[in-house]
Amino acid sequence: MISDKLEQARISPEEDYHLKGDIRRALRAIESDRNHSGLIEEELGSLDPDHPVYRLIDSIRVWEGSDHEEFESGVRAALEALDDLYELALEEEWYSVASYALLKSIEYREGLGGFDATEQFDEVLNFFYDHFYGGSEVDLGQLGDHVEKMLEHLDEMEEDNISKLSRLVEDRAQQLRENRQYMAERDYLDYYITIKNHLGENVSEEESRLVESYEDELEQKSSANSMLKADILERGVSRCQSFLPDEKENEWRLRIRELNKQAREEMPATEHEVDLSEDITRIVDHFKQVQSKTSSWEALVNLLYQPIGQGNFEEALENIDEAPAANMLPKNVISSEGDSIGFEPGMNQDGERAPTGYIAGLRASNHTLAVALRRLIDQKLLSESDFYMVLTLLPGIAIQDEAFLTDTIINLFEERYAEAVHLAVPRLESVTANVYEEMGKAVTKNQGQLYRQKGLGGLFKLIEEDISTNFGKYLQYRYTDTAGQNIRNQVAHGQIKYSAANFKQASTLLFDIYRTAARIEENYN
Repeated sequence: MISDKLEQARISPEEDYHLKGDIRRALRAIESDRNHSGLIEEELGSLDPDHPVYRLIDSIRVWEGSDHEEFESGVRAALEALDDLYELALEEEWYSVASYALLKSIEYREGLGGFDATEQFDEVLNFFYDHFYGGSEVDLGQLGDHVEKMLEHLDEMEEDNISKLSRLVEDRAQQLRENRQYMAERDYLDYYITIKNHLGENVSEEESRLVESYEDELEQKSSANSMLKADILERGVSRCQSFLPDEKENEWRLRIRELNKQAREEMPATEHEVDLSEDITRIVDHFKQVQSKTSSWEALVNLLYQPIGQGNFEEALENIDEAPAANMLPKNVISSEGDSIGFEPGMNQDGERAPTGYIAGLRASNHTLAVALRRLIDQKLLSESDFYMVLTLLPGIAIQDEAFLTDTIINLFEERYAEAVHLAVPRLESVTANVYEEMGKAVTKNQGQLYRQKGLGGLFKLIEEDISTNFGKYLQYRYTDTAGQNIRNQVAHGQIKYSAANFKQASTLLFDIYRTAARIEENYN
């Protein structure tokens, strides 16, 4: 709740982005077509009526509830509350909240007419020059939102402010390049090109840098799966088509073909029938279709219920006769360290084993989902704020889960994948157990005279029995079963390779946490 995040921000000002996230969630809930009155009443009930956050939320509730008729007690009161929130945030060093207050103030003023770009953007640019170039830390993920807003008003901006904006964007692109955050760097290169085109300046240097960024990203991800590397160059050809030299385009297209061939060789023969590129396109097209009728965060919610990126255990069982010899003999599972960590029984032996080809199919499905998510993010169809919005709507999410997952999202979008993976893995068990309990399903087991929470494998067994065999088996073989990927234990015991803590791992892990919570809630509600 917002009251909890206010207290957290008072203790740790550098973590005020959690507070910003909850304020944004409340405002989006009011501004959406859905009925979230219960959530808003609960939030307001825990806040001091004189606090700027209370006044802001209450005023926007009045404004939206009156179909934008109640001006004085609606949007005008909201703007006054935003001004007060901005001053409070600067005083408390809540720079993420201050940045968000500025952004919302601009958005509301735009809708009223008579918008003064000079006055509004003077404040914004002064804020970022003070805290981007100074010693203070500010969540720079929000800088892009402000830049995009200013780009919409270039015709109305004074030359001095355009110059300031240009320097800010150029410096941020350089910083991202040095940090090897190439996807984010390309956003700022695009912003810089827009500004220079507006000024009638040559952009060949920025276009060349865009081309280089894809090659830099390819080099950075040299250990990644061939399909992911091919996708980097495919996105590069698409983005740079209008200025990509013919020789470079030919080089990239040949490399794409080579990587696609390698990707097929990396998959077992039984999967050669599957056209993974078509699966990726289907996921992206489905997202776009839902987004066109609703919103990007609702399209993300819709994806959570689709049987994507998880393999098909039941289908693999049906096809077991295609490779009978491979399923007859018992098999020891050896870890990357050379230890015997598991055993799969052969025919007529007690126990369960994954059908031949299932683990490889699961891995291929994960690649497909990861590439689809990367395309959606790269095309700006799916954003960081969409993940925040969906997080706040998942049932039974404890405040600690929300805090850790917020940090996971930040690390994912800032391309710090190792941090994202290690933050998210423990939340999988916590979220699964908490959502089950929220739905009224006990997750404890009897151990003599004691009752303890089921382990993660036991929770996945519940999902398999109560919700979906395919989904339950997927979670088991991906996270806890020694015969599968066993990601949870690899992370917990320090056995995961650094190269494996990549975008694919981080994005699909976060997606799995979300869809586990969503599918449990769907089943019991």
